[in-house]
Amino acid sequence: MPVELLGFPPAYVLVGAYRLVTDSSLYRPIWRRSGKALQRALLLALPLAVVSLPATRIYVQFILARSPFSPSDIHNANFLGVSPVQYTTWMLVLGQASMFLEWMLKRELRKSRDEVYEATVRSRGKAPDFWQPYTEEWLVPPVERAKRAGEKQSFYMRLSSPLMRIVLLRVLLTPLSFIPGLSLAVMSAIRSLTLGRSLHRTYFAAKKMTPLQVELFVTEREIGYRMFGFVASLMERIPLVGLVFSISNRIGAAMWAHDLEKRQHAFSSGALKPTKVYASKTAALAAQQRAADIPEEVMRGPGGFPLAKGPIRIEKDGAEVGLPAVGPPALPPRK
Repeated sequence: MPVELLGFPPAYVLVGAYRLVTDSSLYRPIWRRSGKALQRALLLALPLAVVSLPATRIYVQFILARSPFSPSDIHNANFLGVSPVQYTTWMLVLGQASMFLEWMLKRELRKSRDEVYEATVRSRGKAPDFWQPYTEEWLVPPVERAKRAGEKQSFYMRLSSPLMRIVLLRVLLTPLSFIPGLSLAVMSAIRSLTLGRSLHRTYFAAKKMTPLQVELFVTEREIGYRMFGFVASLMERIPLVGLVFSISNRIGAAMWAHDLEKRQHAFSSGALKPTKVYASKTAALAAQQRAADIPEEVMRGPGGFPLAKGPIRIEKDGAEVGLPAVGPPALPPRK
């Protein structure tokens, strides 16, 4: 793969899909192992879709039609000759069928995803020592920002869990279904960074990276991980076809990891020199406020920009820990 694709990570999603459908060494083992299970799942999903179609149509017409995102005259409206009621009904039914297939093929999909990632890595013909220890690519890395991101990971992981995805996609975001693709785009945006980094867990393990190094690596490439994760999640959320993309995305992630590692080699060998310097936007704006001779009490008052970052913890007695040394007094303890 040309390293030039590193500038646009979503391209690896398309490259992974192309390689899955054209490389027989990748798709044939999957089909031999999962073909019969897929046929059984489809035979069960078809009657499920037929049964759920009338109930879903009633739900869309009489309940979902009250959504503020629905057309004012939903029964007579049409977009490019397609009724929004029919479109939303069929999208919900196909989504239910896709969810059922994913549940039926859960074990096979997990095996296939791991299998294609490992096969893609092997196809590059690299020895195990190719995955060298972490090399810093920034002259001044965003260490503090990476630490703060690590503290939020548990929340992000819960937000991207299968249960939360069902609640968000099937309940909270269902009223957005009248606008084609909007609910999928919103869900993909929420899941983008978590999915992007999860697809590289094997890569991080191969490099034996510490948790802080992982956070630093992802923070320095946050835009790329968000872009790759957004497009990958968007493709996976397409009903039925998304199951195939959930496998091909692992191929794209492996190819992206290979190119990232080649860049790591260039920095470790000295062919490339670290030049990027992290500059906190918070510190920059605070410096501008100080340069404008704005009084401290104004900057720290309501509507003022904070001069320092850091969590403020409230103890059991009500005392606030973590406030800047200069500024308004701490709140009195609760009684």
